[in-house]
Amino acid sequence: MTFAERHRPKAVQDLVFADPTVAATIMRYATARPSKPLLLYGEPGTGKSEALRLIVEAQFAQAGITSVDFTVNGADAGKGLFDKILNMAQMQMWAPGTPALIIIDEIDEVEDALSGKTRTFIEQHKSVQLLASTNYIKKLKPALQSRMRCVEVQRPLNTDWVPRAQAILAAEGARVTQSGVTQLLQNFSGDARDFIDYMEEQVQAAKQFASAASAQPRTVASILNQASGGTP
Repeated sequence: MTFAERHRPKAVQDLVFADPTVAATIMRYATARPSKPLLLYGEPGTGKSEALRLIVEAQFAQAGITSVDFTVNGADAGKGLFDKILNMAQMQMWAPGTPALIIIDEIDEVEDALSGKTRTFIEQHKSVQLLASTNYIKKLKPALQSRMRCVEVQRPLNTDWVPRAQAILAAEGARVTQSGVTQLLQNFSGDARDFIDYMEEQVQAAKQFASAASAQPRTVASILNQASGGTP
């Protein structure tokens, strides 16, 4: 299993957001499931698709239903897209009156290819709840936006990543102090996808350094703490 696979978020609580209100909204959809379709928008790499995936997984787990990937991508939008969505919805077995869950990534591309069809679908199929994402909210018409709970997901600050980074390092056997992790992340500049690569690079570099220093073996944690300005 790769580093990225080991540390992919496994629950909504593992996600990192810049705004606590966004985290609270994601949690509500993962637990109470508001009736309005959800649309997450913002720049690429802010964790929108991952959040939608974990919402669905949480809902399926609560219902005792085997989780299957019910995701469509706007890049594949064509004439049969909404028939495909209905077929996917019929495969889900919820309690009566509980809508099926379908994720649409890059919903703006659906609107480019099938203008107005998503709005019509929402109005006509109350038995299906859409959870969508887009990097380009301005491409969506106000009539569609008004039918969805639109939530902007912004890129987290370096300090927002500290608890998640500390958890990853601990899982890798490096119990680095919070101040050490904060220092370590000062040099990080990137999005959610870049974050996991950065953490892998830090862990691998520390392990290689530890192996080379055979005269005085040291832990990964001590090396990372020293590199970040903490106590060796």
